[in-house]
Amino acid sequence: MDAIQWILPELSRTQWLVHSLIFLTNITLLIFARPLLQMVQAGIDSDTRIKVFRALNILVLVLHGVDLALIRTNSGYENYFINVGLSLMAIYGGLFVNSLASYFSRKRFGHQKVLDGKKVFLDTYSSRLVDLLLLMVITLTTLYVIIKIWGANSLLETTGIFGILIAFLAFTSSIWAPDIISGLIILNTEILEDGDVVVIDRHPDEYVISKVTLIYVILYDIRNNHRTLIRNSQFTQSKIDNLSRIASTDGIRQPLTYKIGYPGITGASTKEKTEHLNIFKNKIDQMFRQAFEACVINKEVKINNNKMFEWALTSAGDYALEYTLWFYLERIPNTKHTSTLRKHLMGTAYKVNEAVYTASVLADISLATPAQLEAQIRSDG
Repeated sequence: MDAIQWILPELSRTQWLVHSLIFLTNITLLIFARPLLQMVQAGIDSDTRIKVFRALNILVLVLHGVDLALIRTNSGYENYFINVGLSLMAIYGGLFVNSLASYFSRKRFGHQKVLDGKKVFLDTYSSRLVDLLLLMVITLTTLYVIIKIWGANSLLETTGIFGILIAFLAFTSSIWAPDIISGLIILNTEILEDGDVVVIDRHPDEYVISKVTLIYVILYDIRNNHRTLIRNSQFTQSKIDNLSRIASTDGIRQPLTYKIGYPGITGASTKEKTEHLNIFKNKIDQMFRQAFEACVINKEVKINNNKMFEWALTSAGDYALEYTLWFYLERIPNTKHTSTLRKHLMGTAYKVNEAVYTASVLADISLATPAQLEAQIRSDG
């Protein structure tokens, strides 16, 4: 008991109450870090956030212990280490409060959507405006708390610190302001949200929107199965096709082209030529109809079964006739799983192509582009 009294510094009841509150708060946050963070931001990187949070708690505990030891051994010590720990906790506390406020603002002003079978709340224009207002208030409050921790109580010191912050924001506004405004534009359109499949101009692949954040948009590349990051200002400057928002109930319309050799039409009269030409056209029509019927039977082919394939002769070239087949996709599911979307988009096109090839073999129609040969006959004197 005497050893404990020798180790602990002599403090007043108020000082011990403050140190006890700091210690208990820090221990509570260390123990309940996982449920607190998962409540506001459950995601892939939640484990990393938890580790950072707990590492910060342990650092504050160490600084608290060093602070008490220096109080015991050095009468002129002014709580430097505990002030560093409290400043770190104030910053991280501000980030946590901002995440918690964003969570509740999404529930109050956001848009509810079923994504991967779960109800989620997505950001909207209103919720993002509320987030920006709360971020401003929380930032100023955190800065004021840090000023009080370090005892900068004079008006000159306080206004000087706030002036530095305002000047920093003013000089850097050209970097972050366009992205924040572009993010608000994206949310205000109400046609781009998390889980939508999009095609961006000058980018050949399809992407699913994972998250529209304050500064950038997180995308999942469906074809190549990786993540892509693009700033909000760059995103809005491109032409964006949203495949999840169809123009009608028919579904997304996609083309496939086929090269079919010219038919060998024989006969002297126009009637005979017409009969041979009609036979050729009927074989083409029958081939595409059989392909459609095969796709309807196959449940793995995600087409609109109520919408017949469309086809037309789109080009008559030197080597072959070019036919274009249009098929309509079934509605794209609300999911962020790239494997599911890949089967829906690319897998369906591949299976339709396979069905057309099978029907062409049965109809005795070659899809191989004929080669044109030029022969010259030369007579030697």
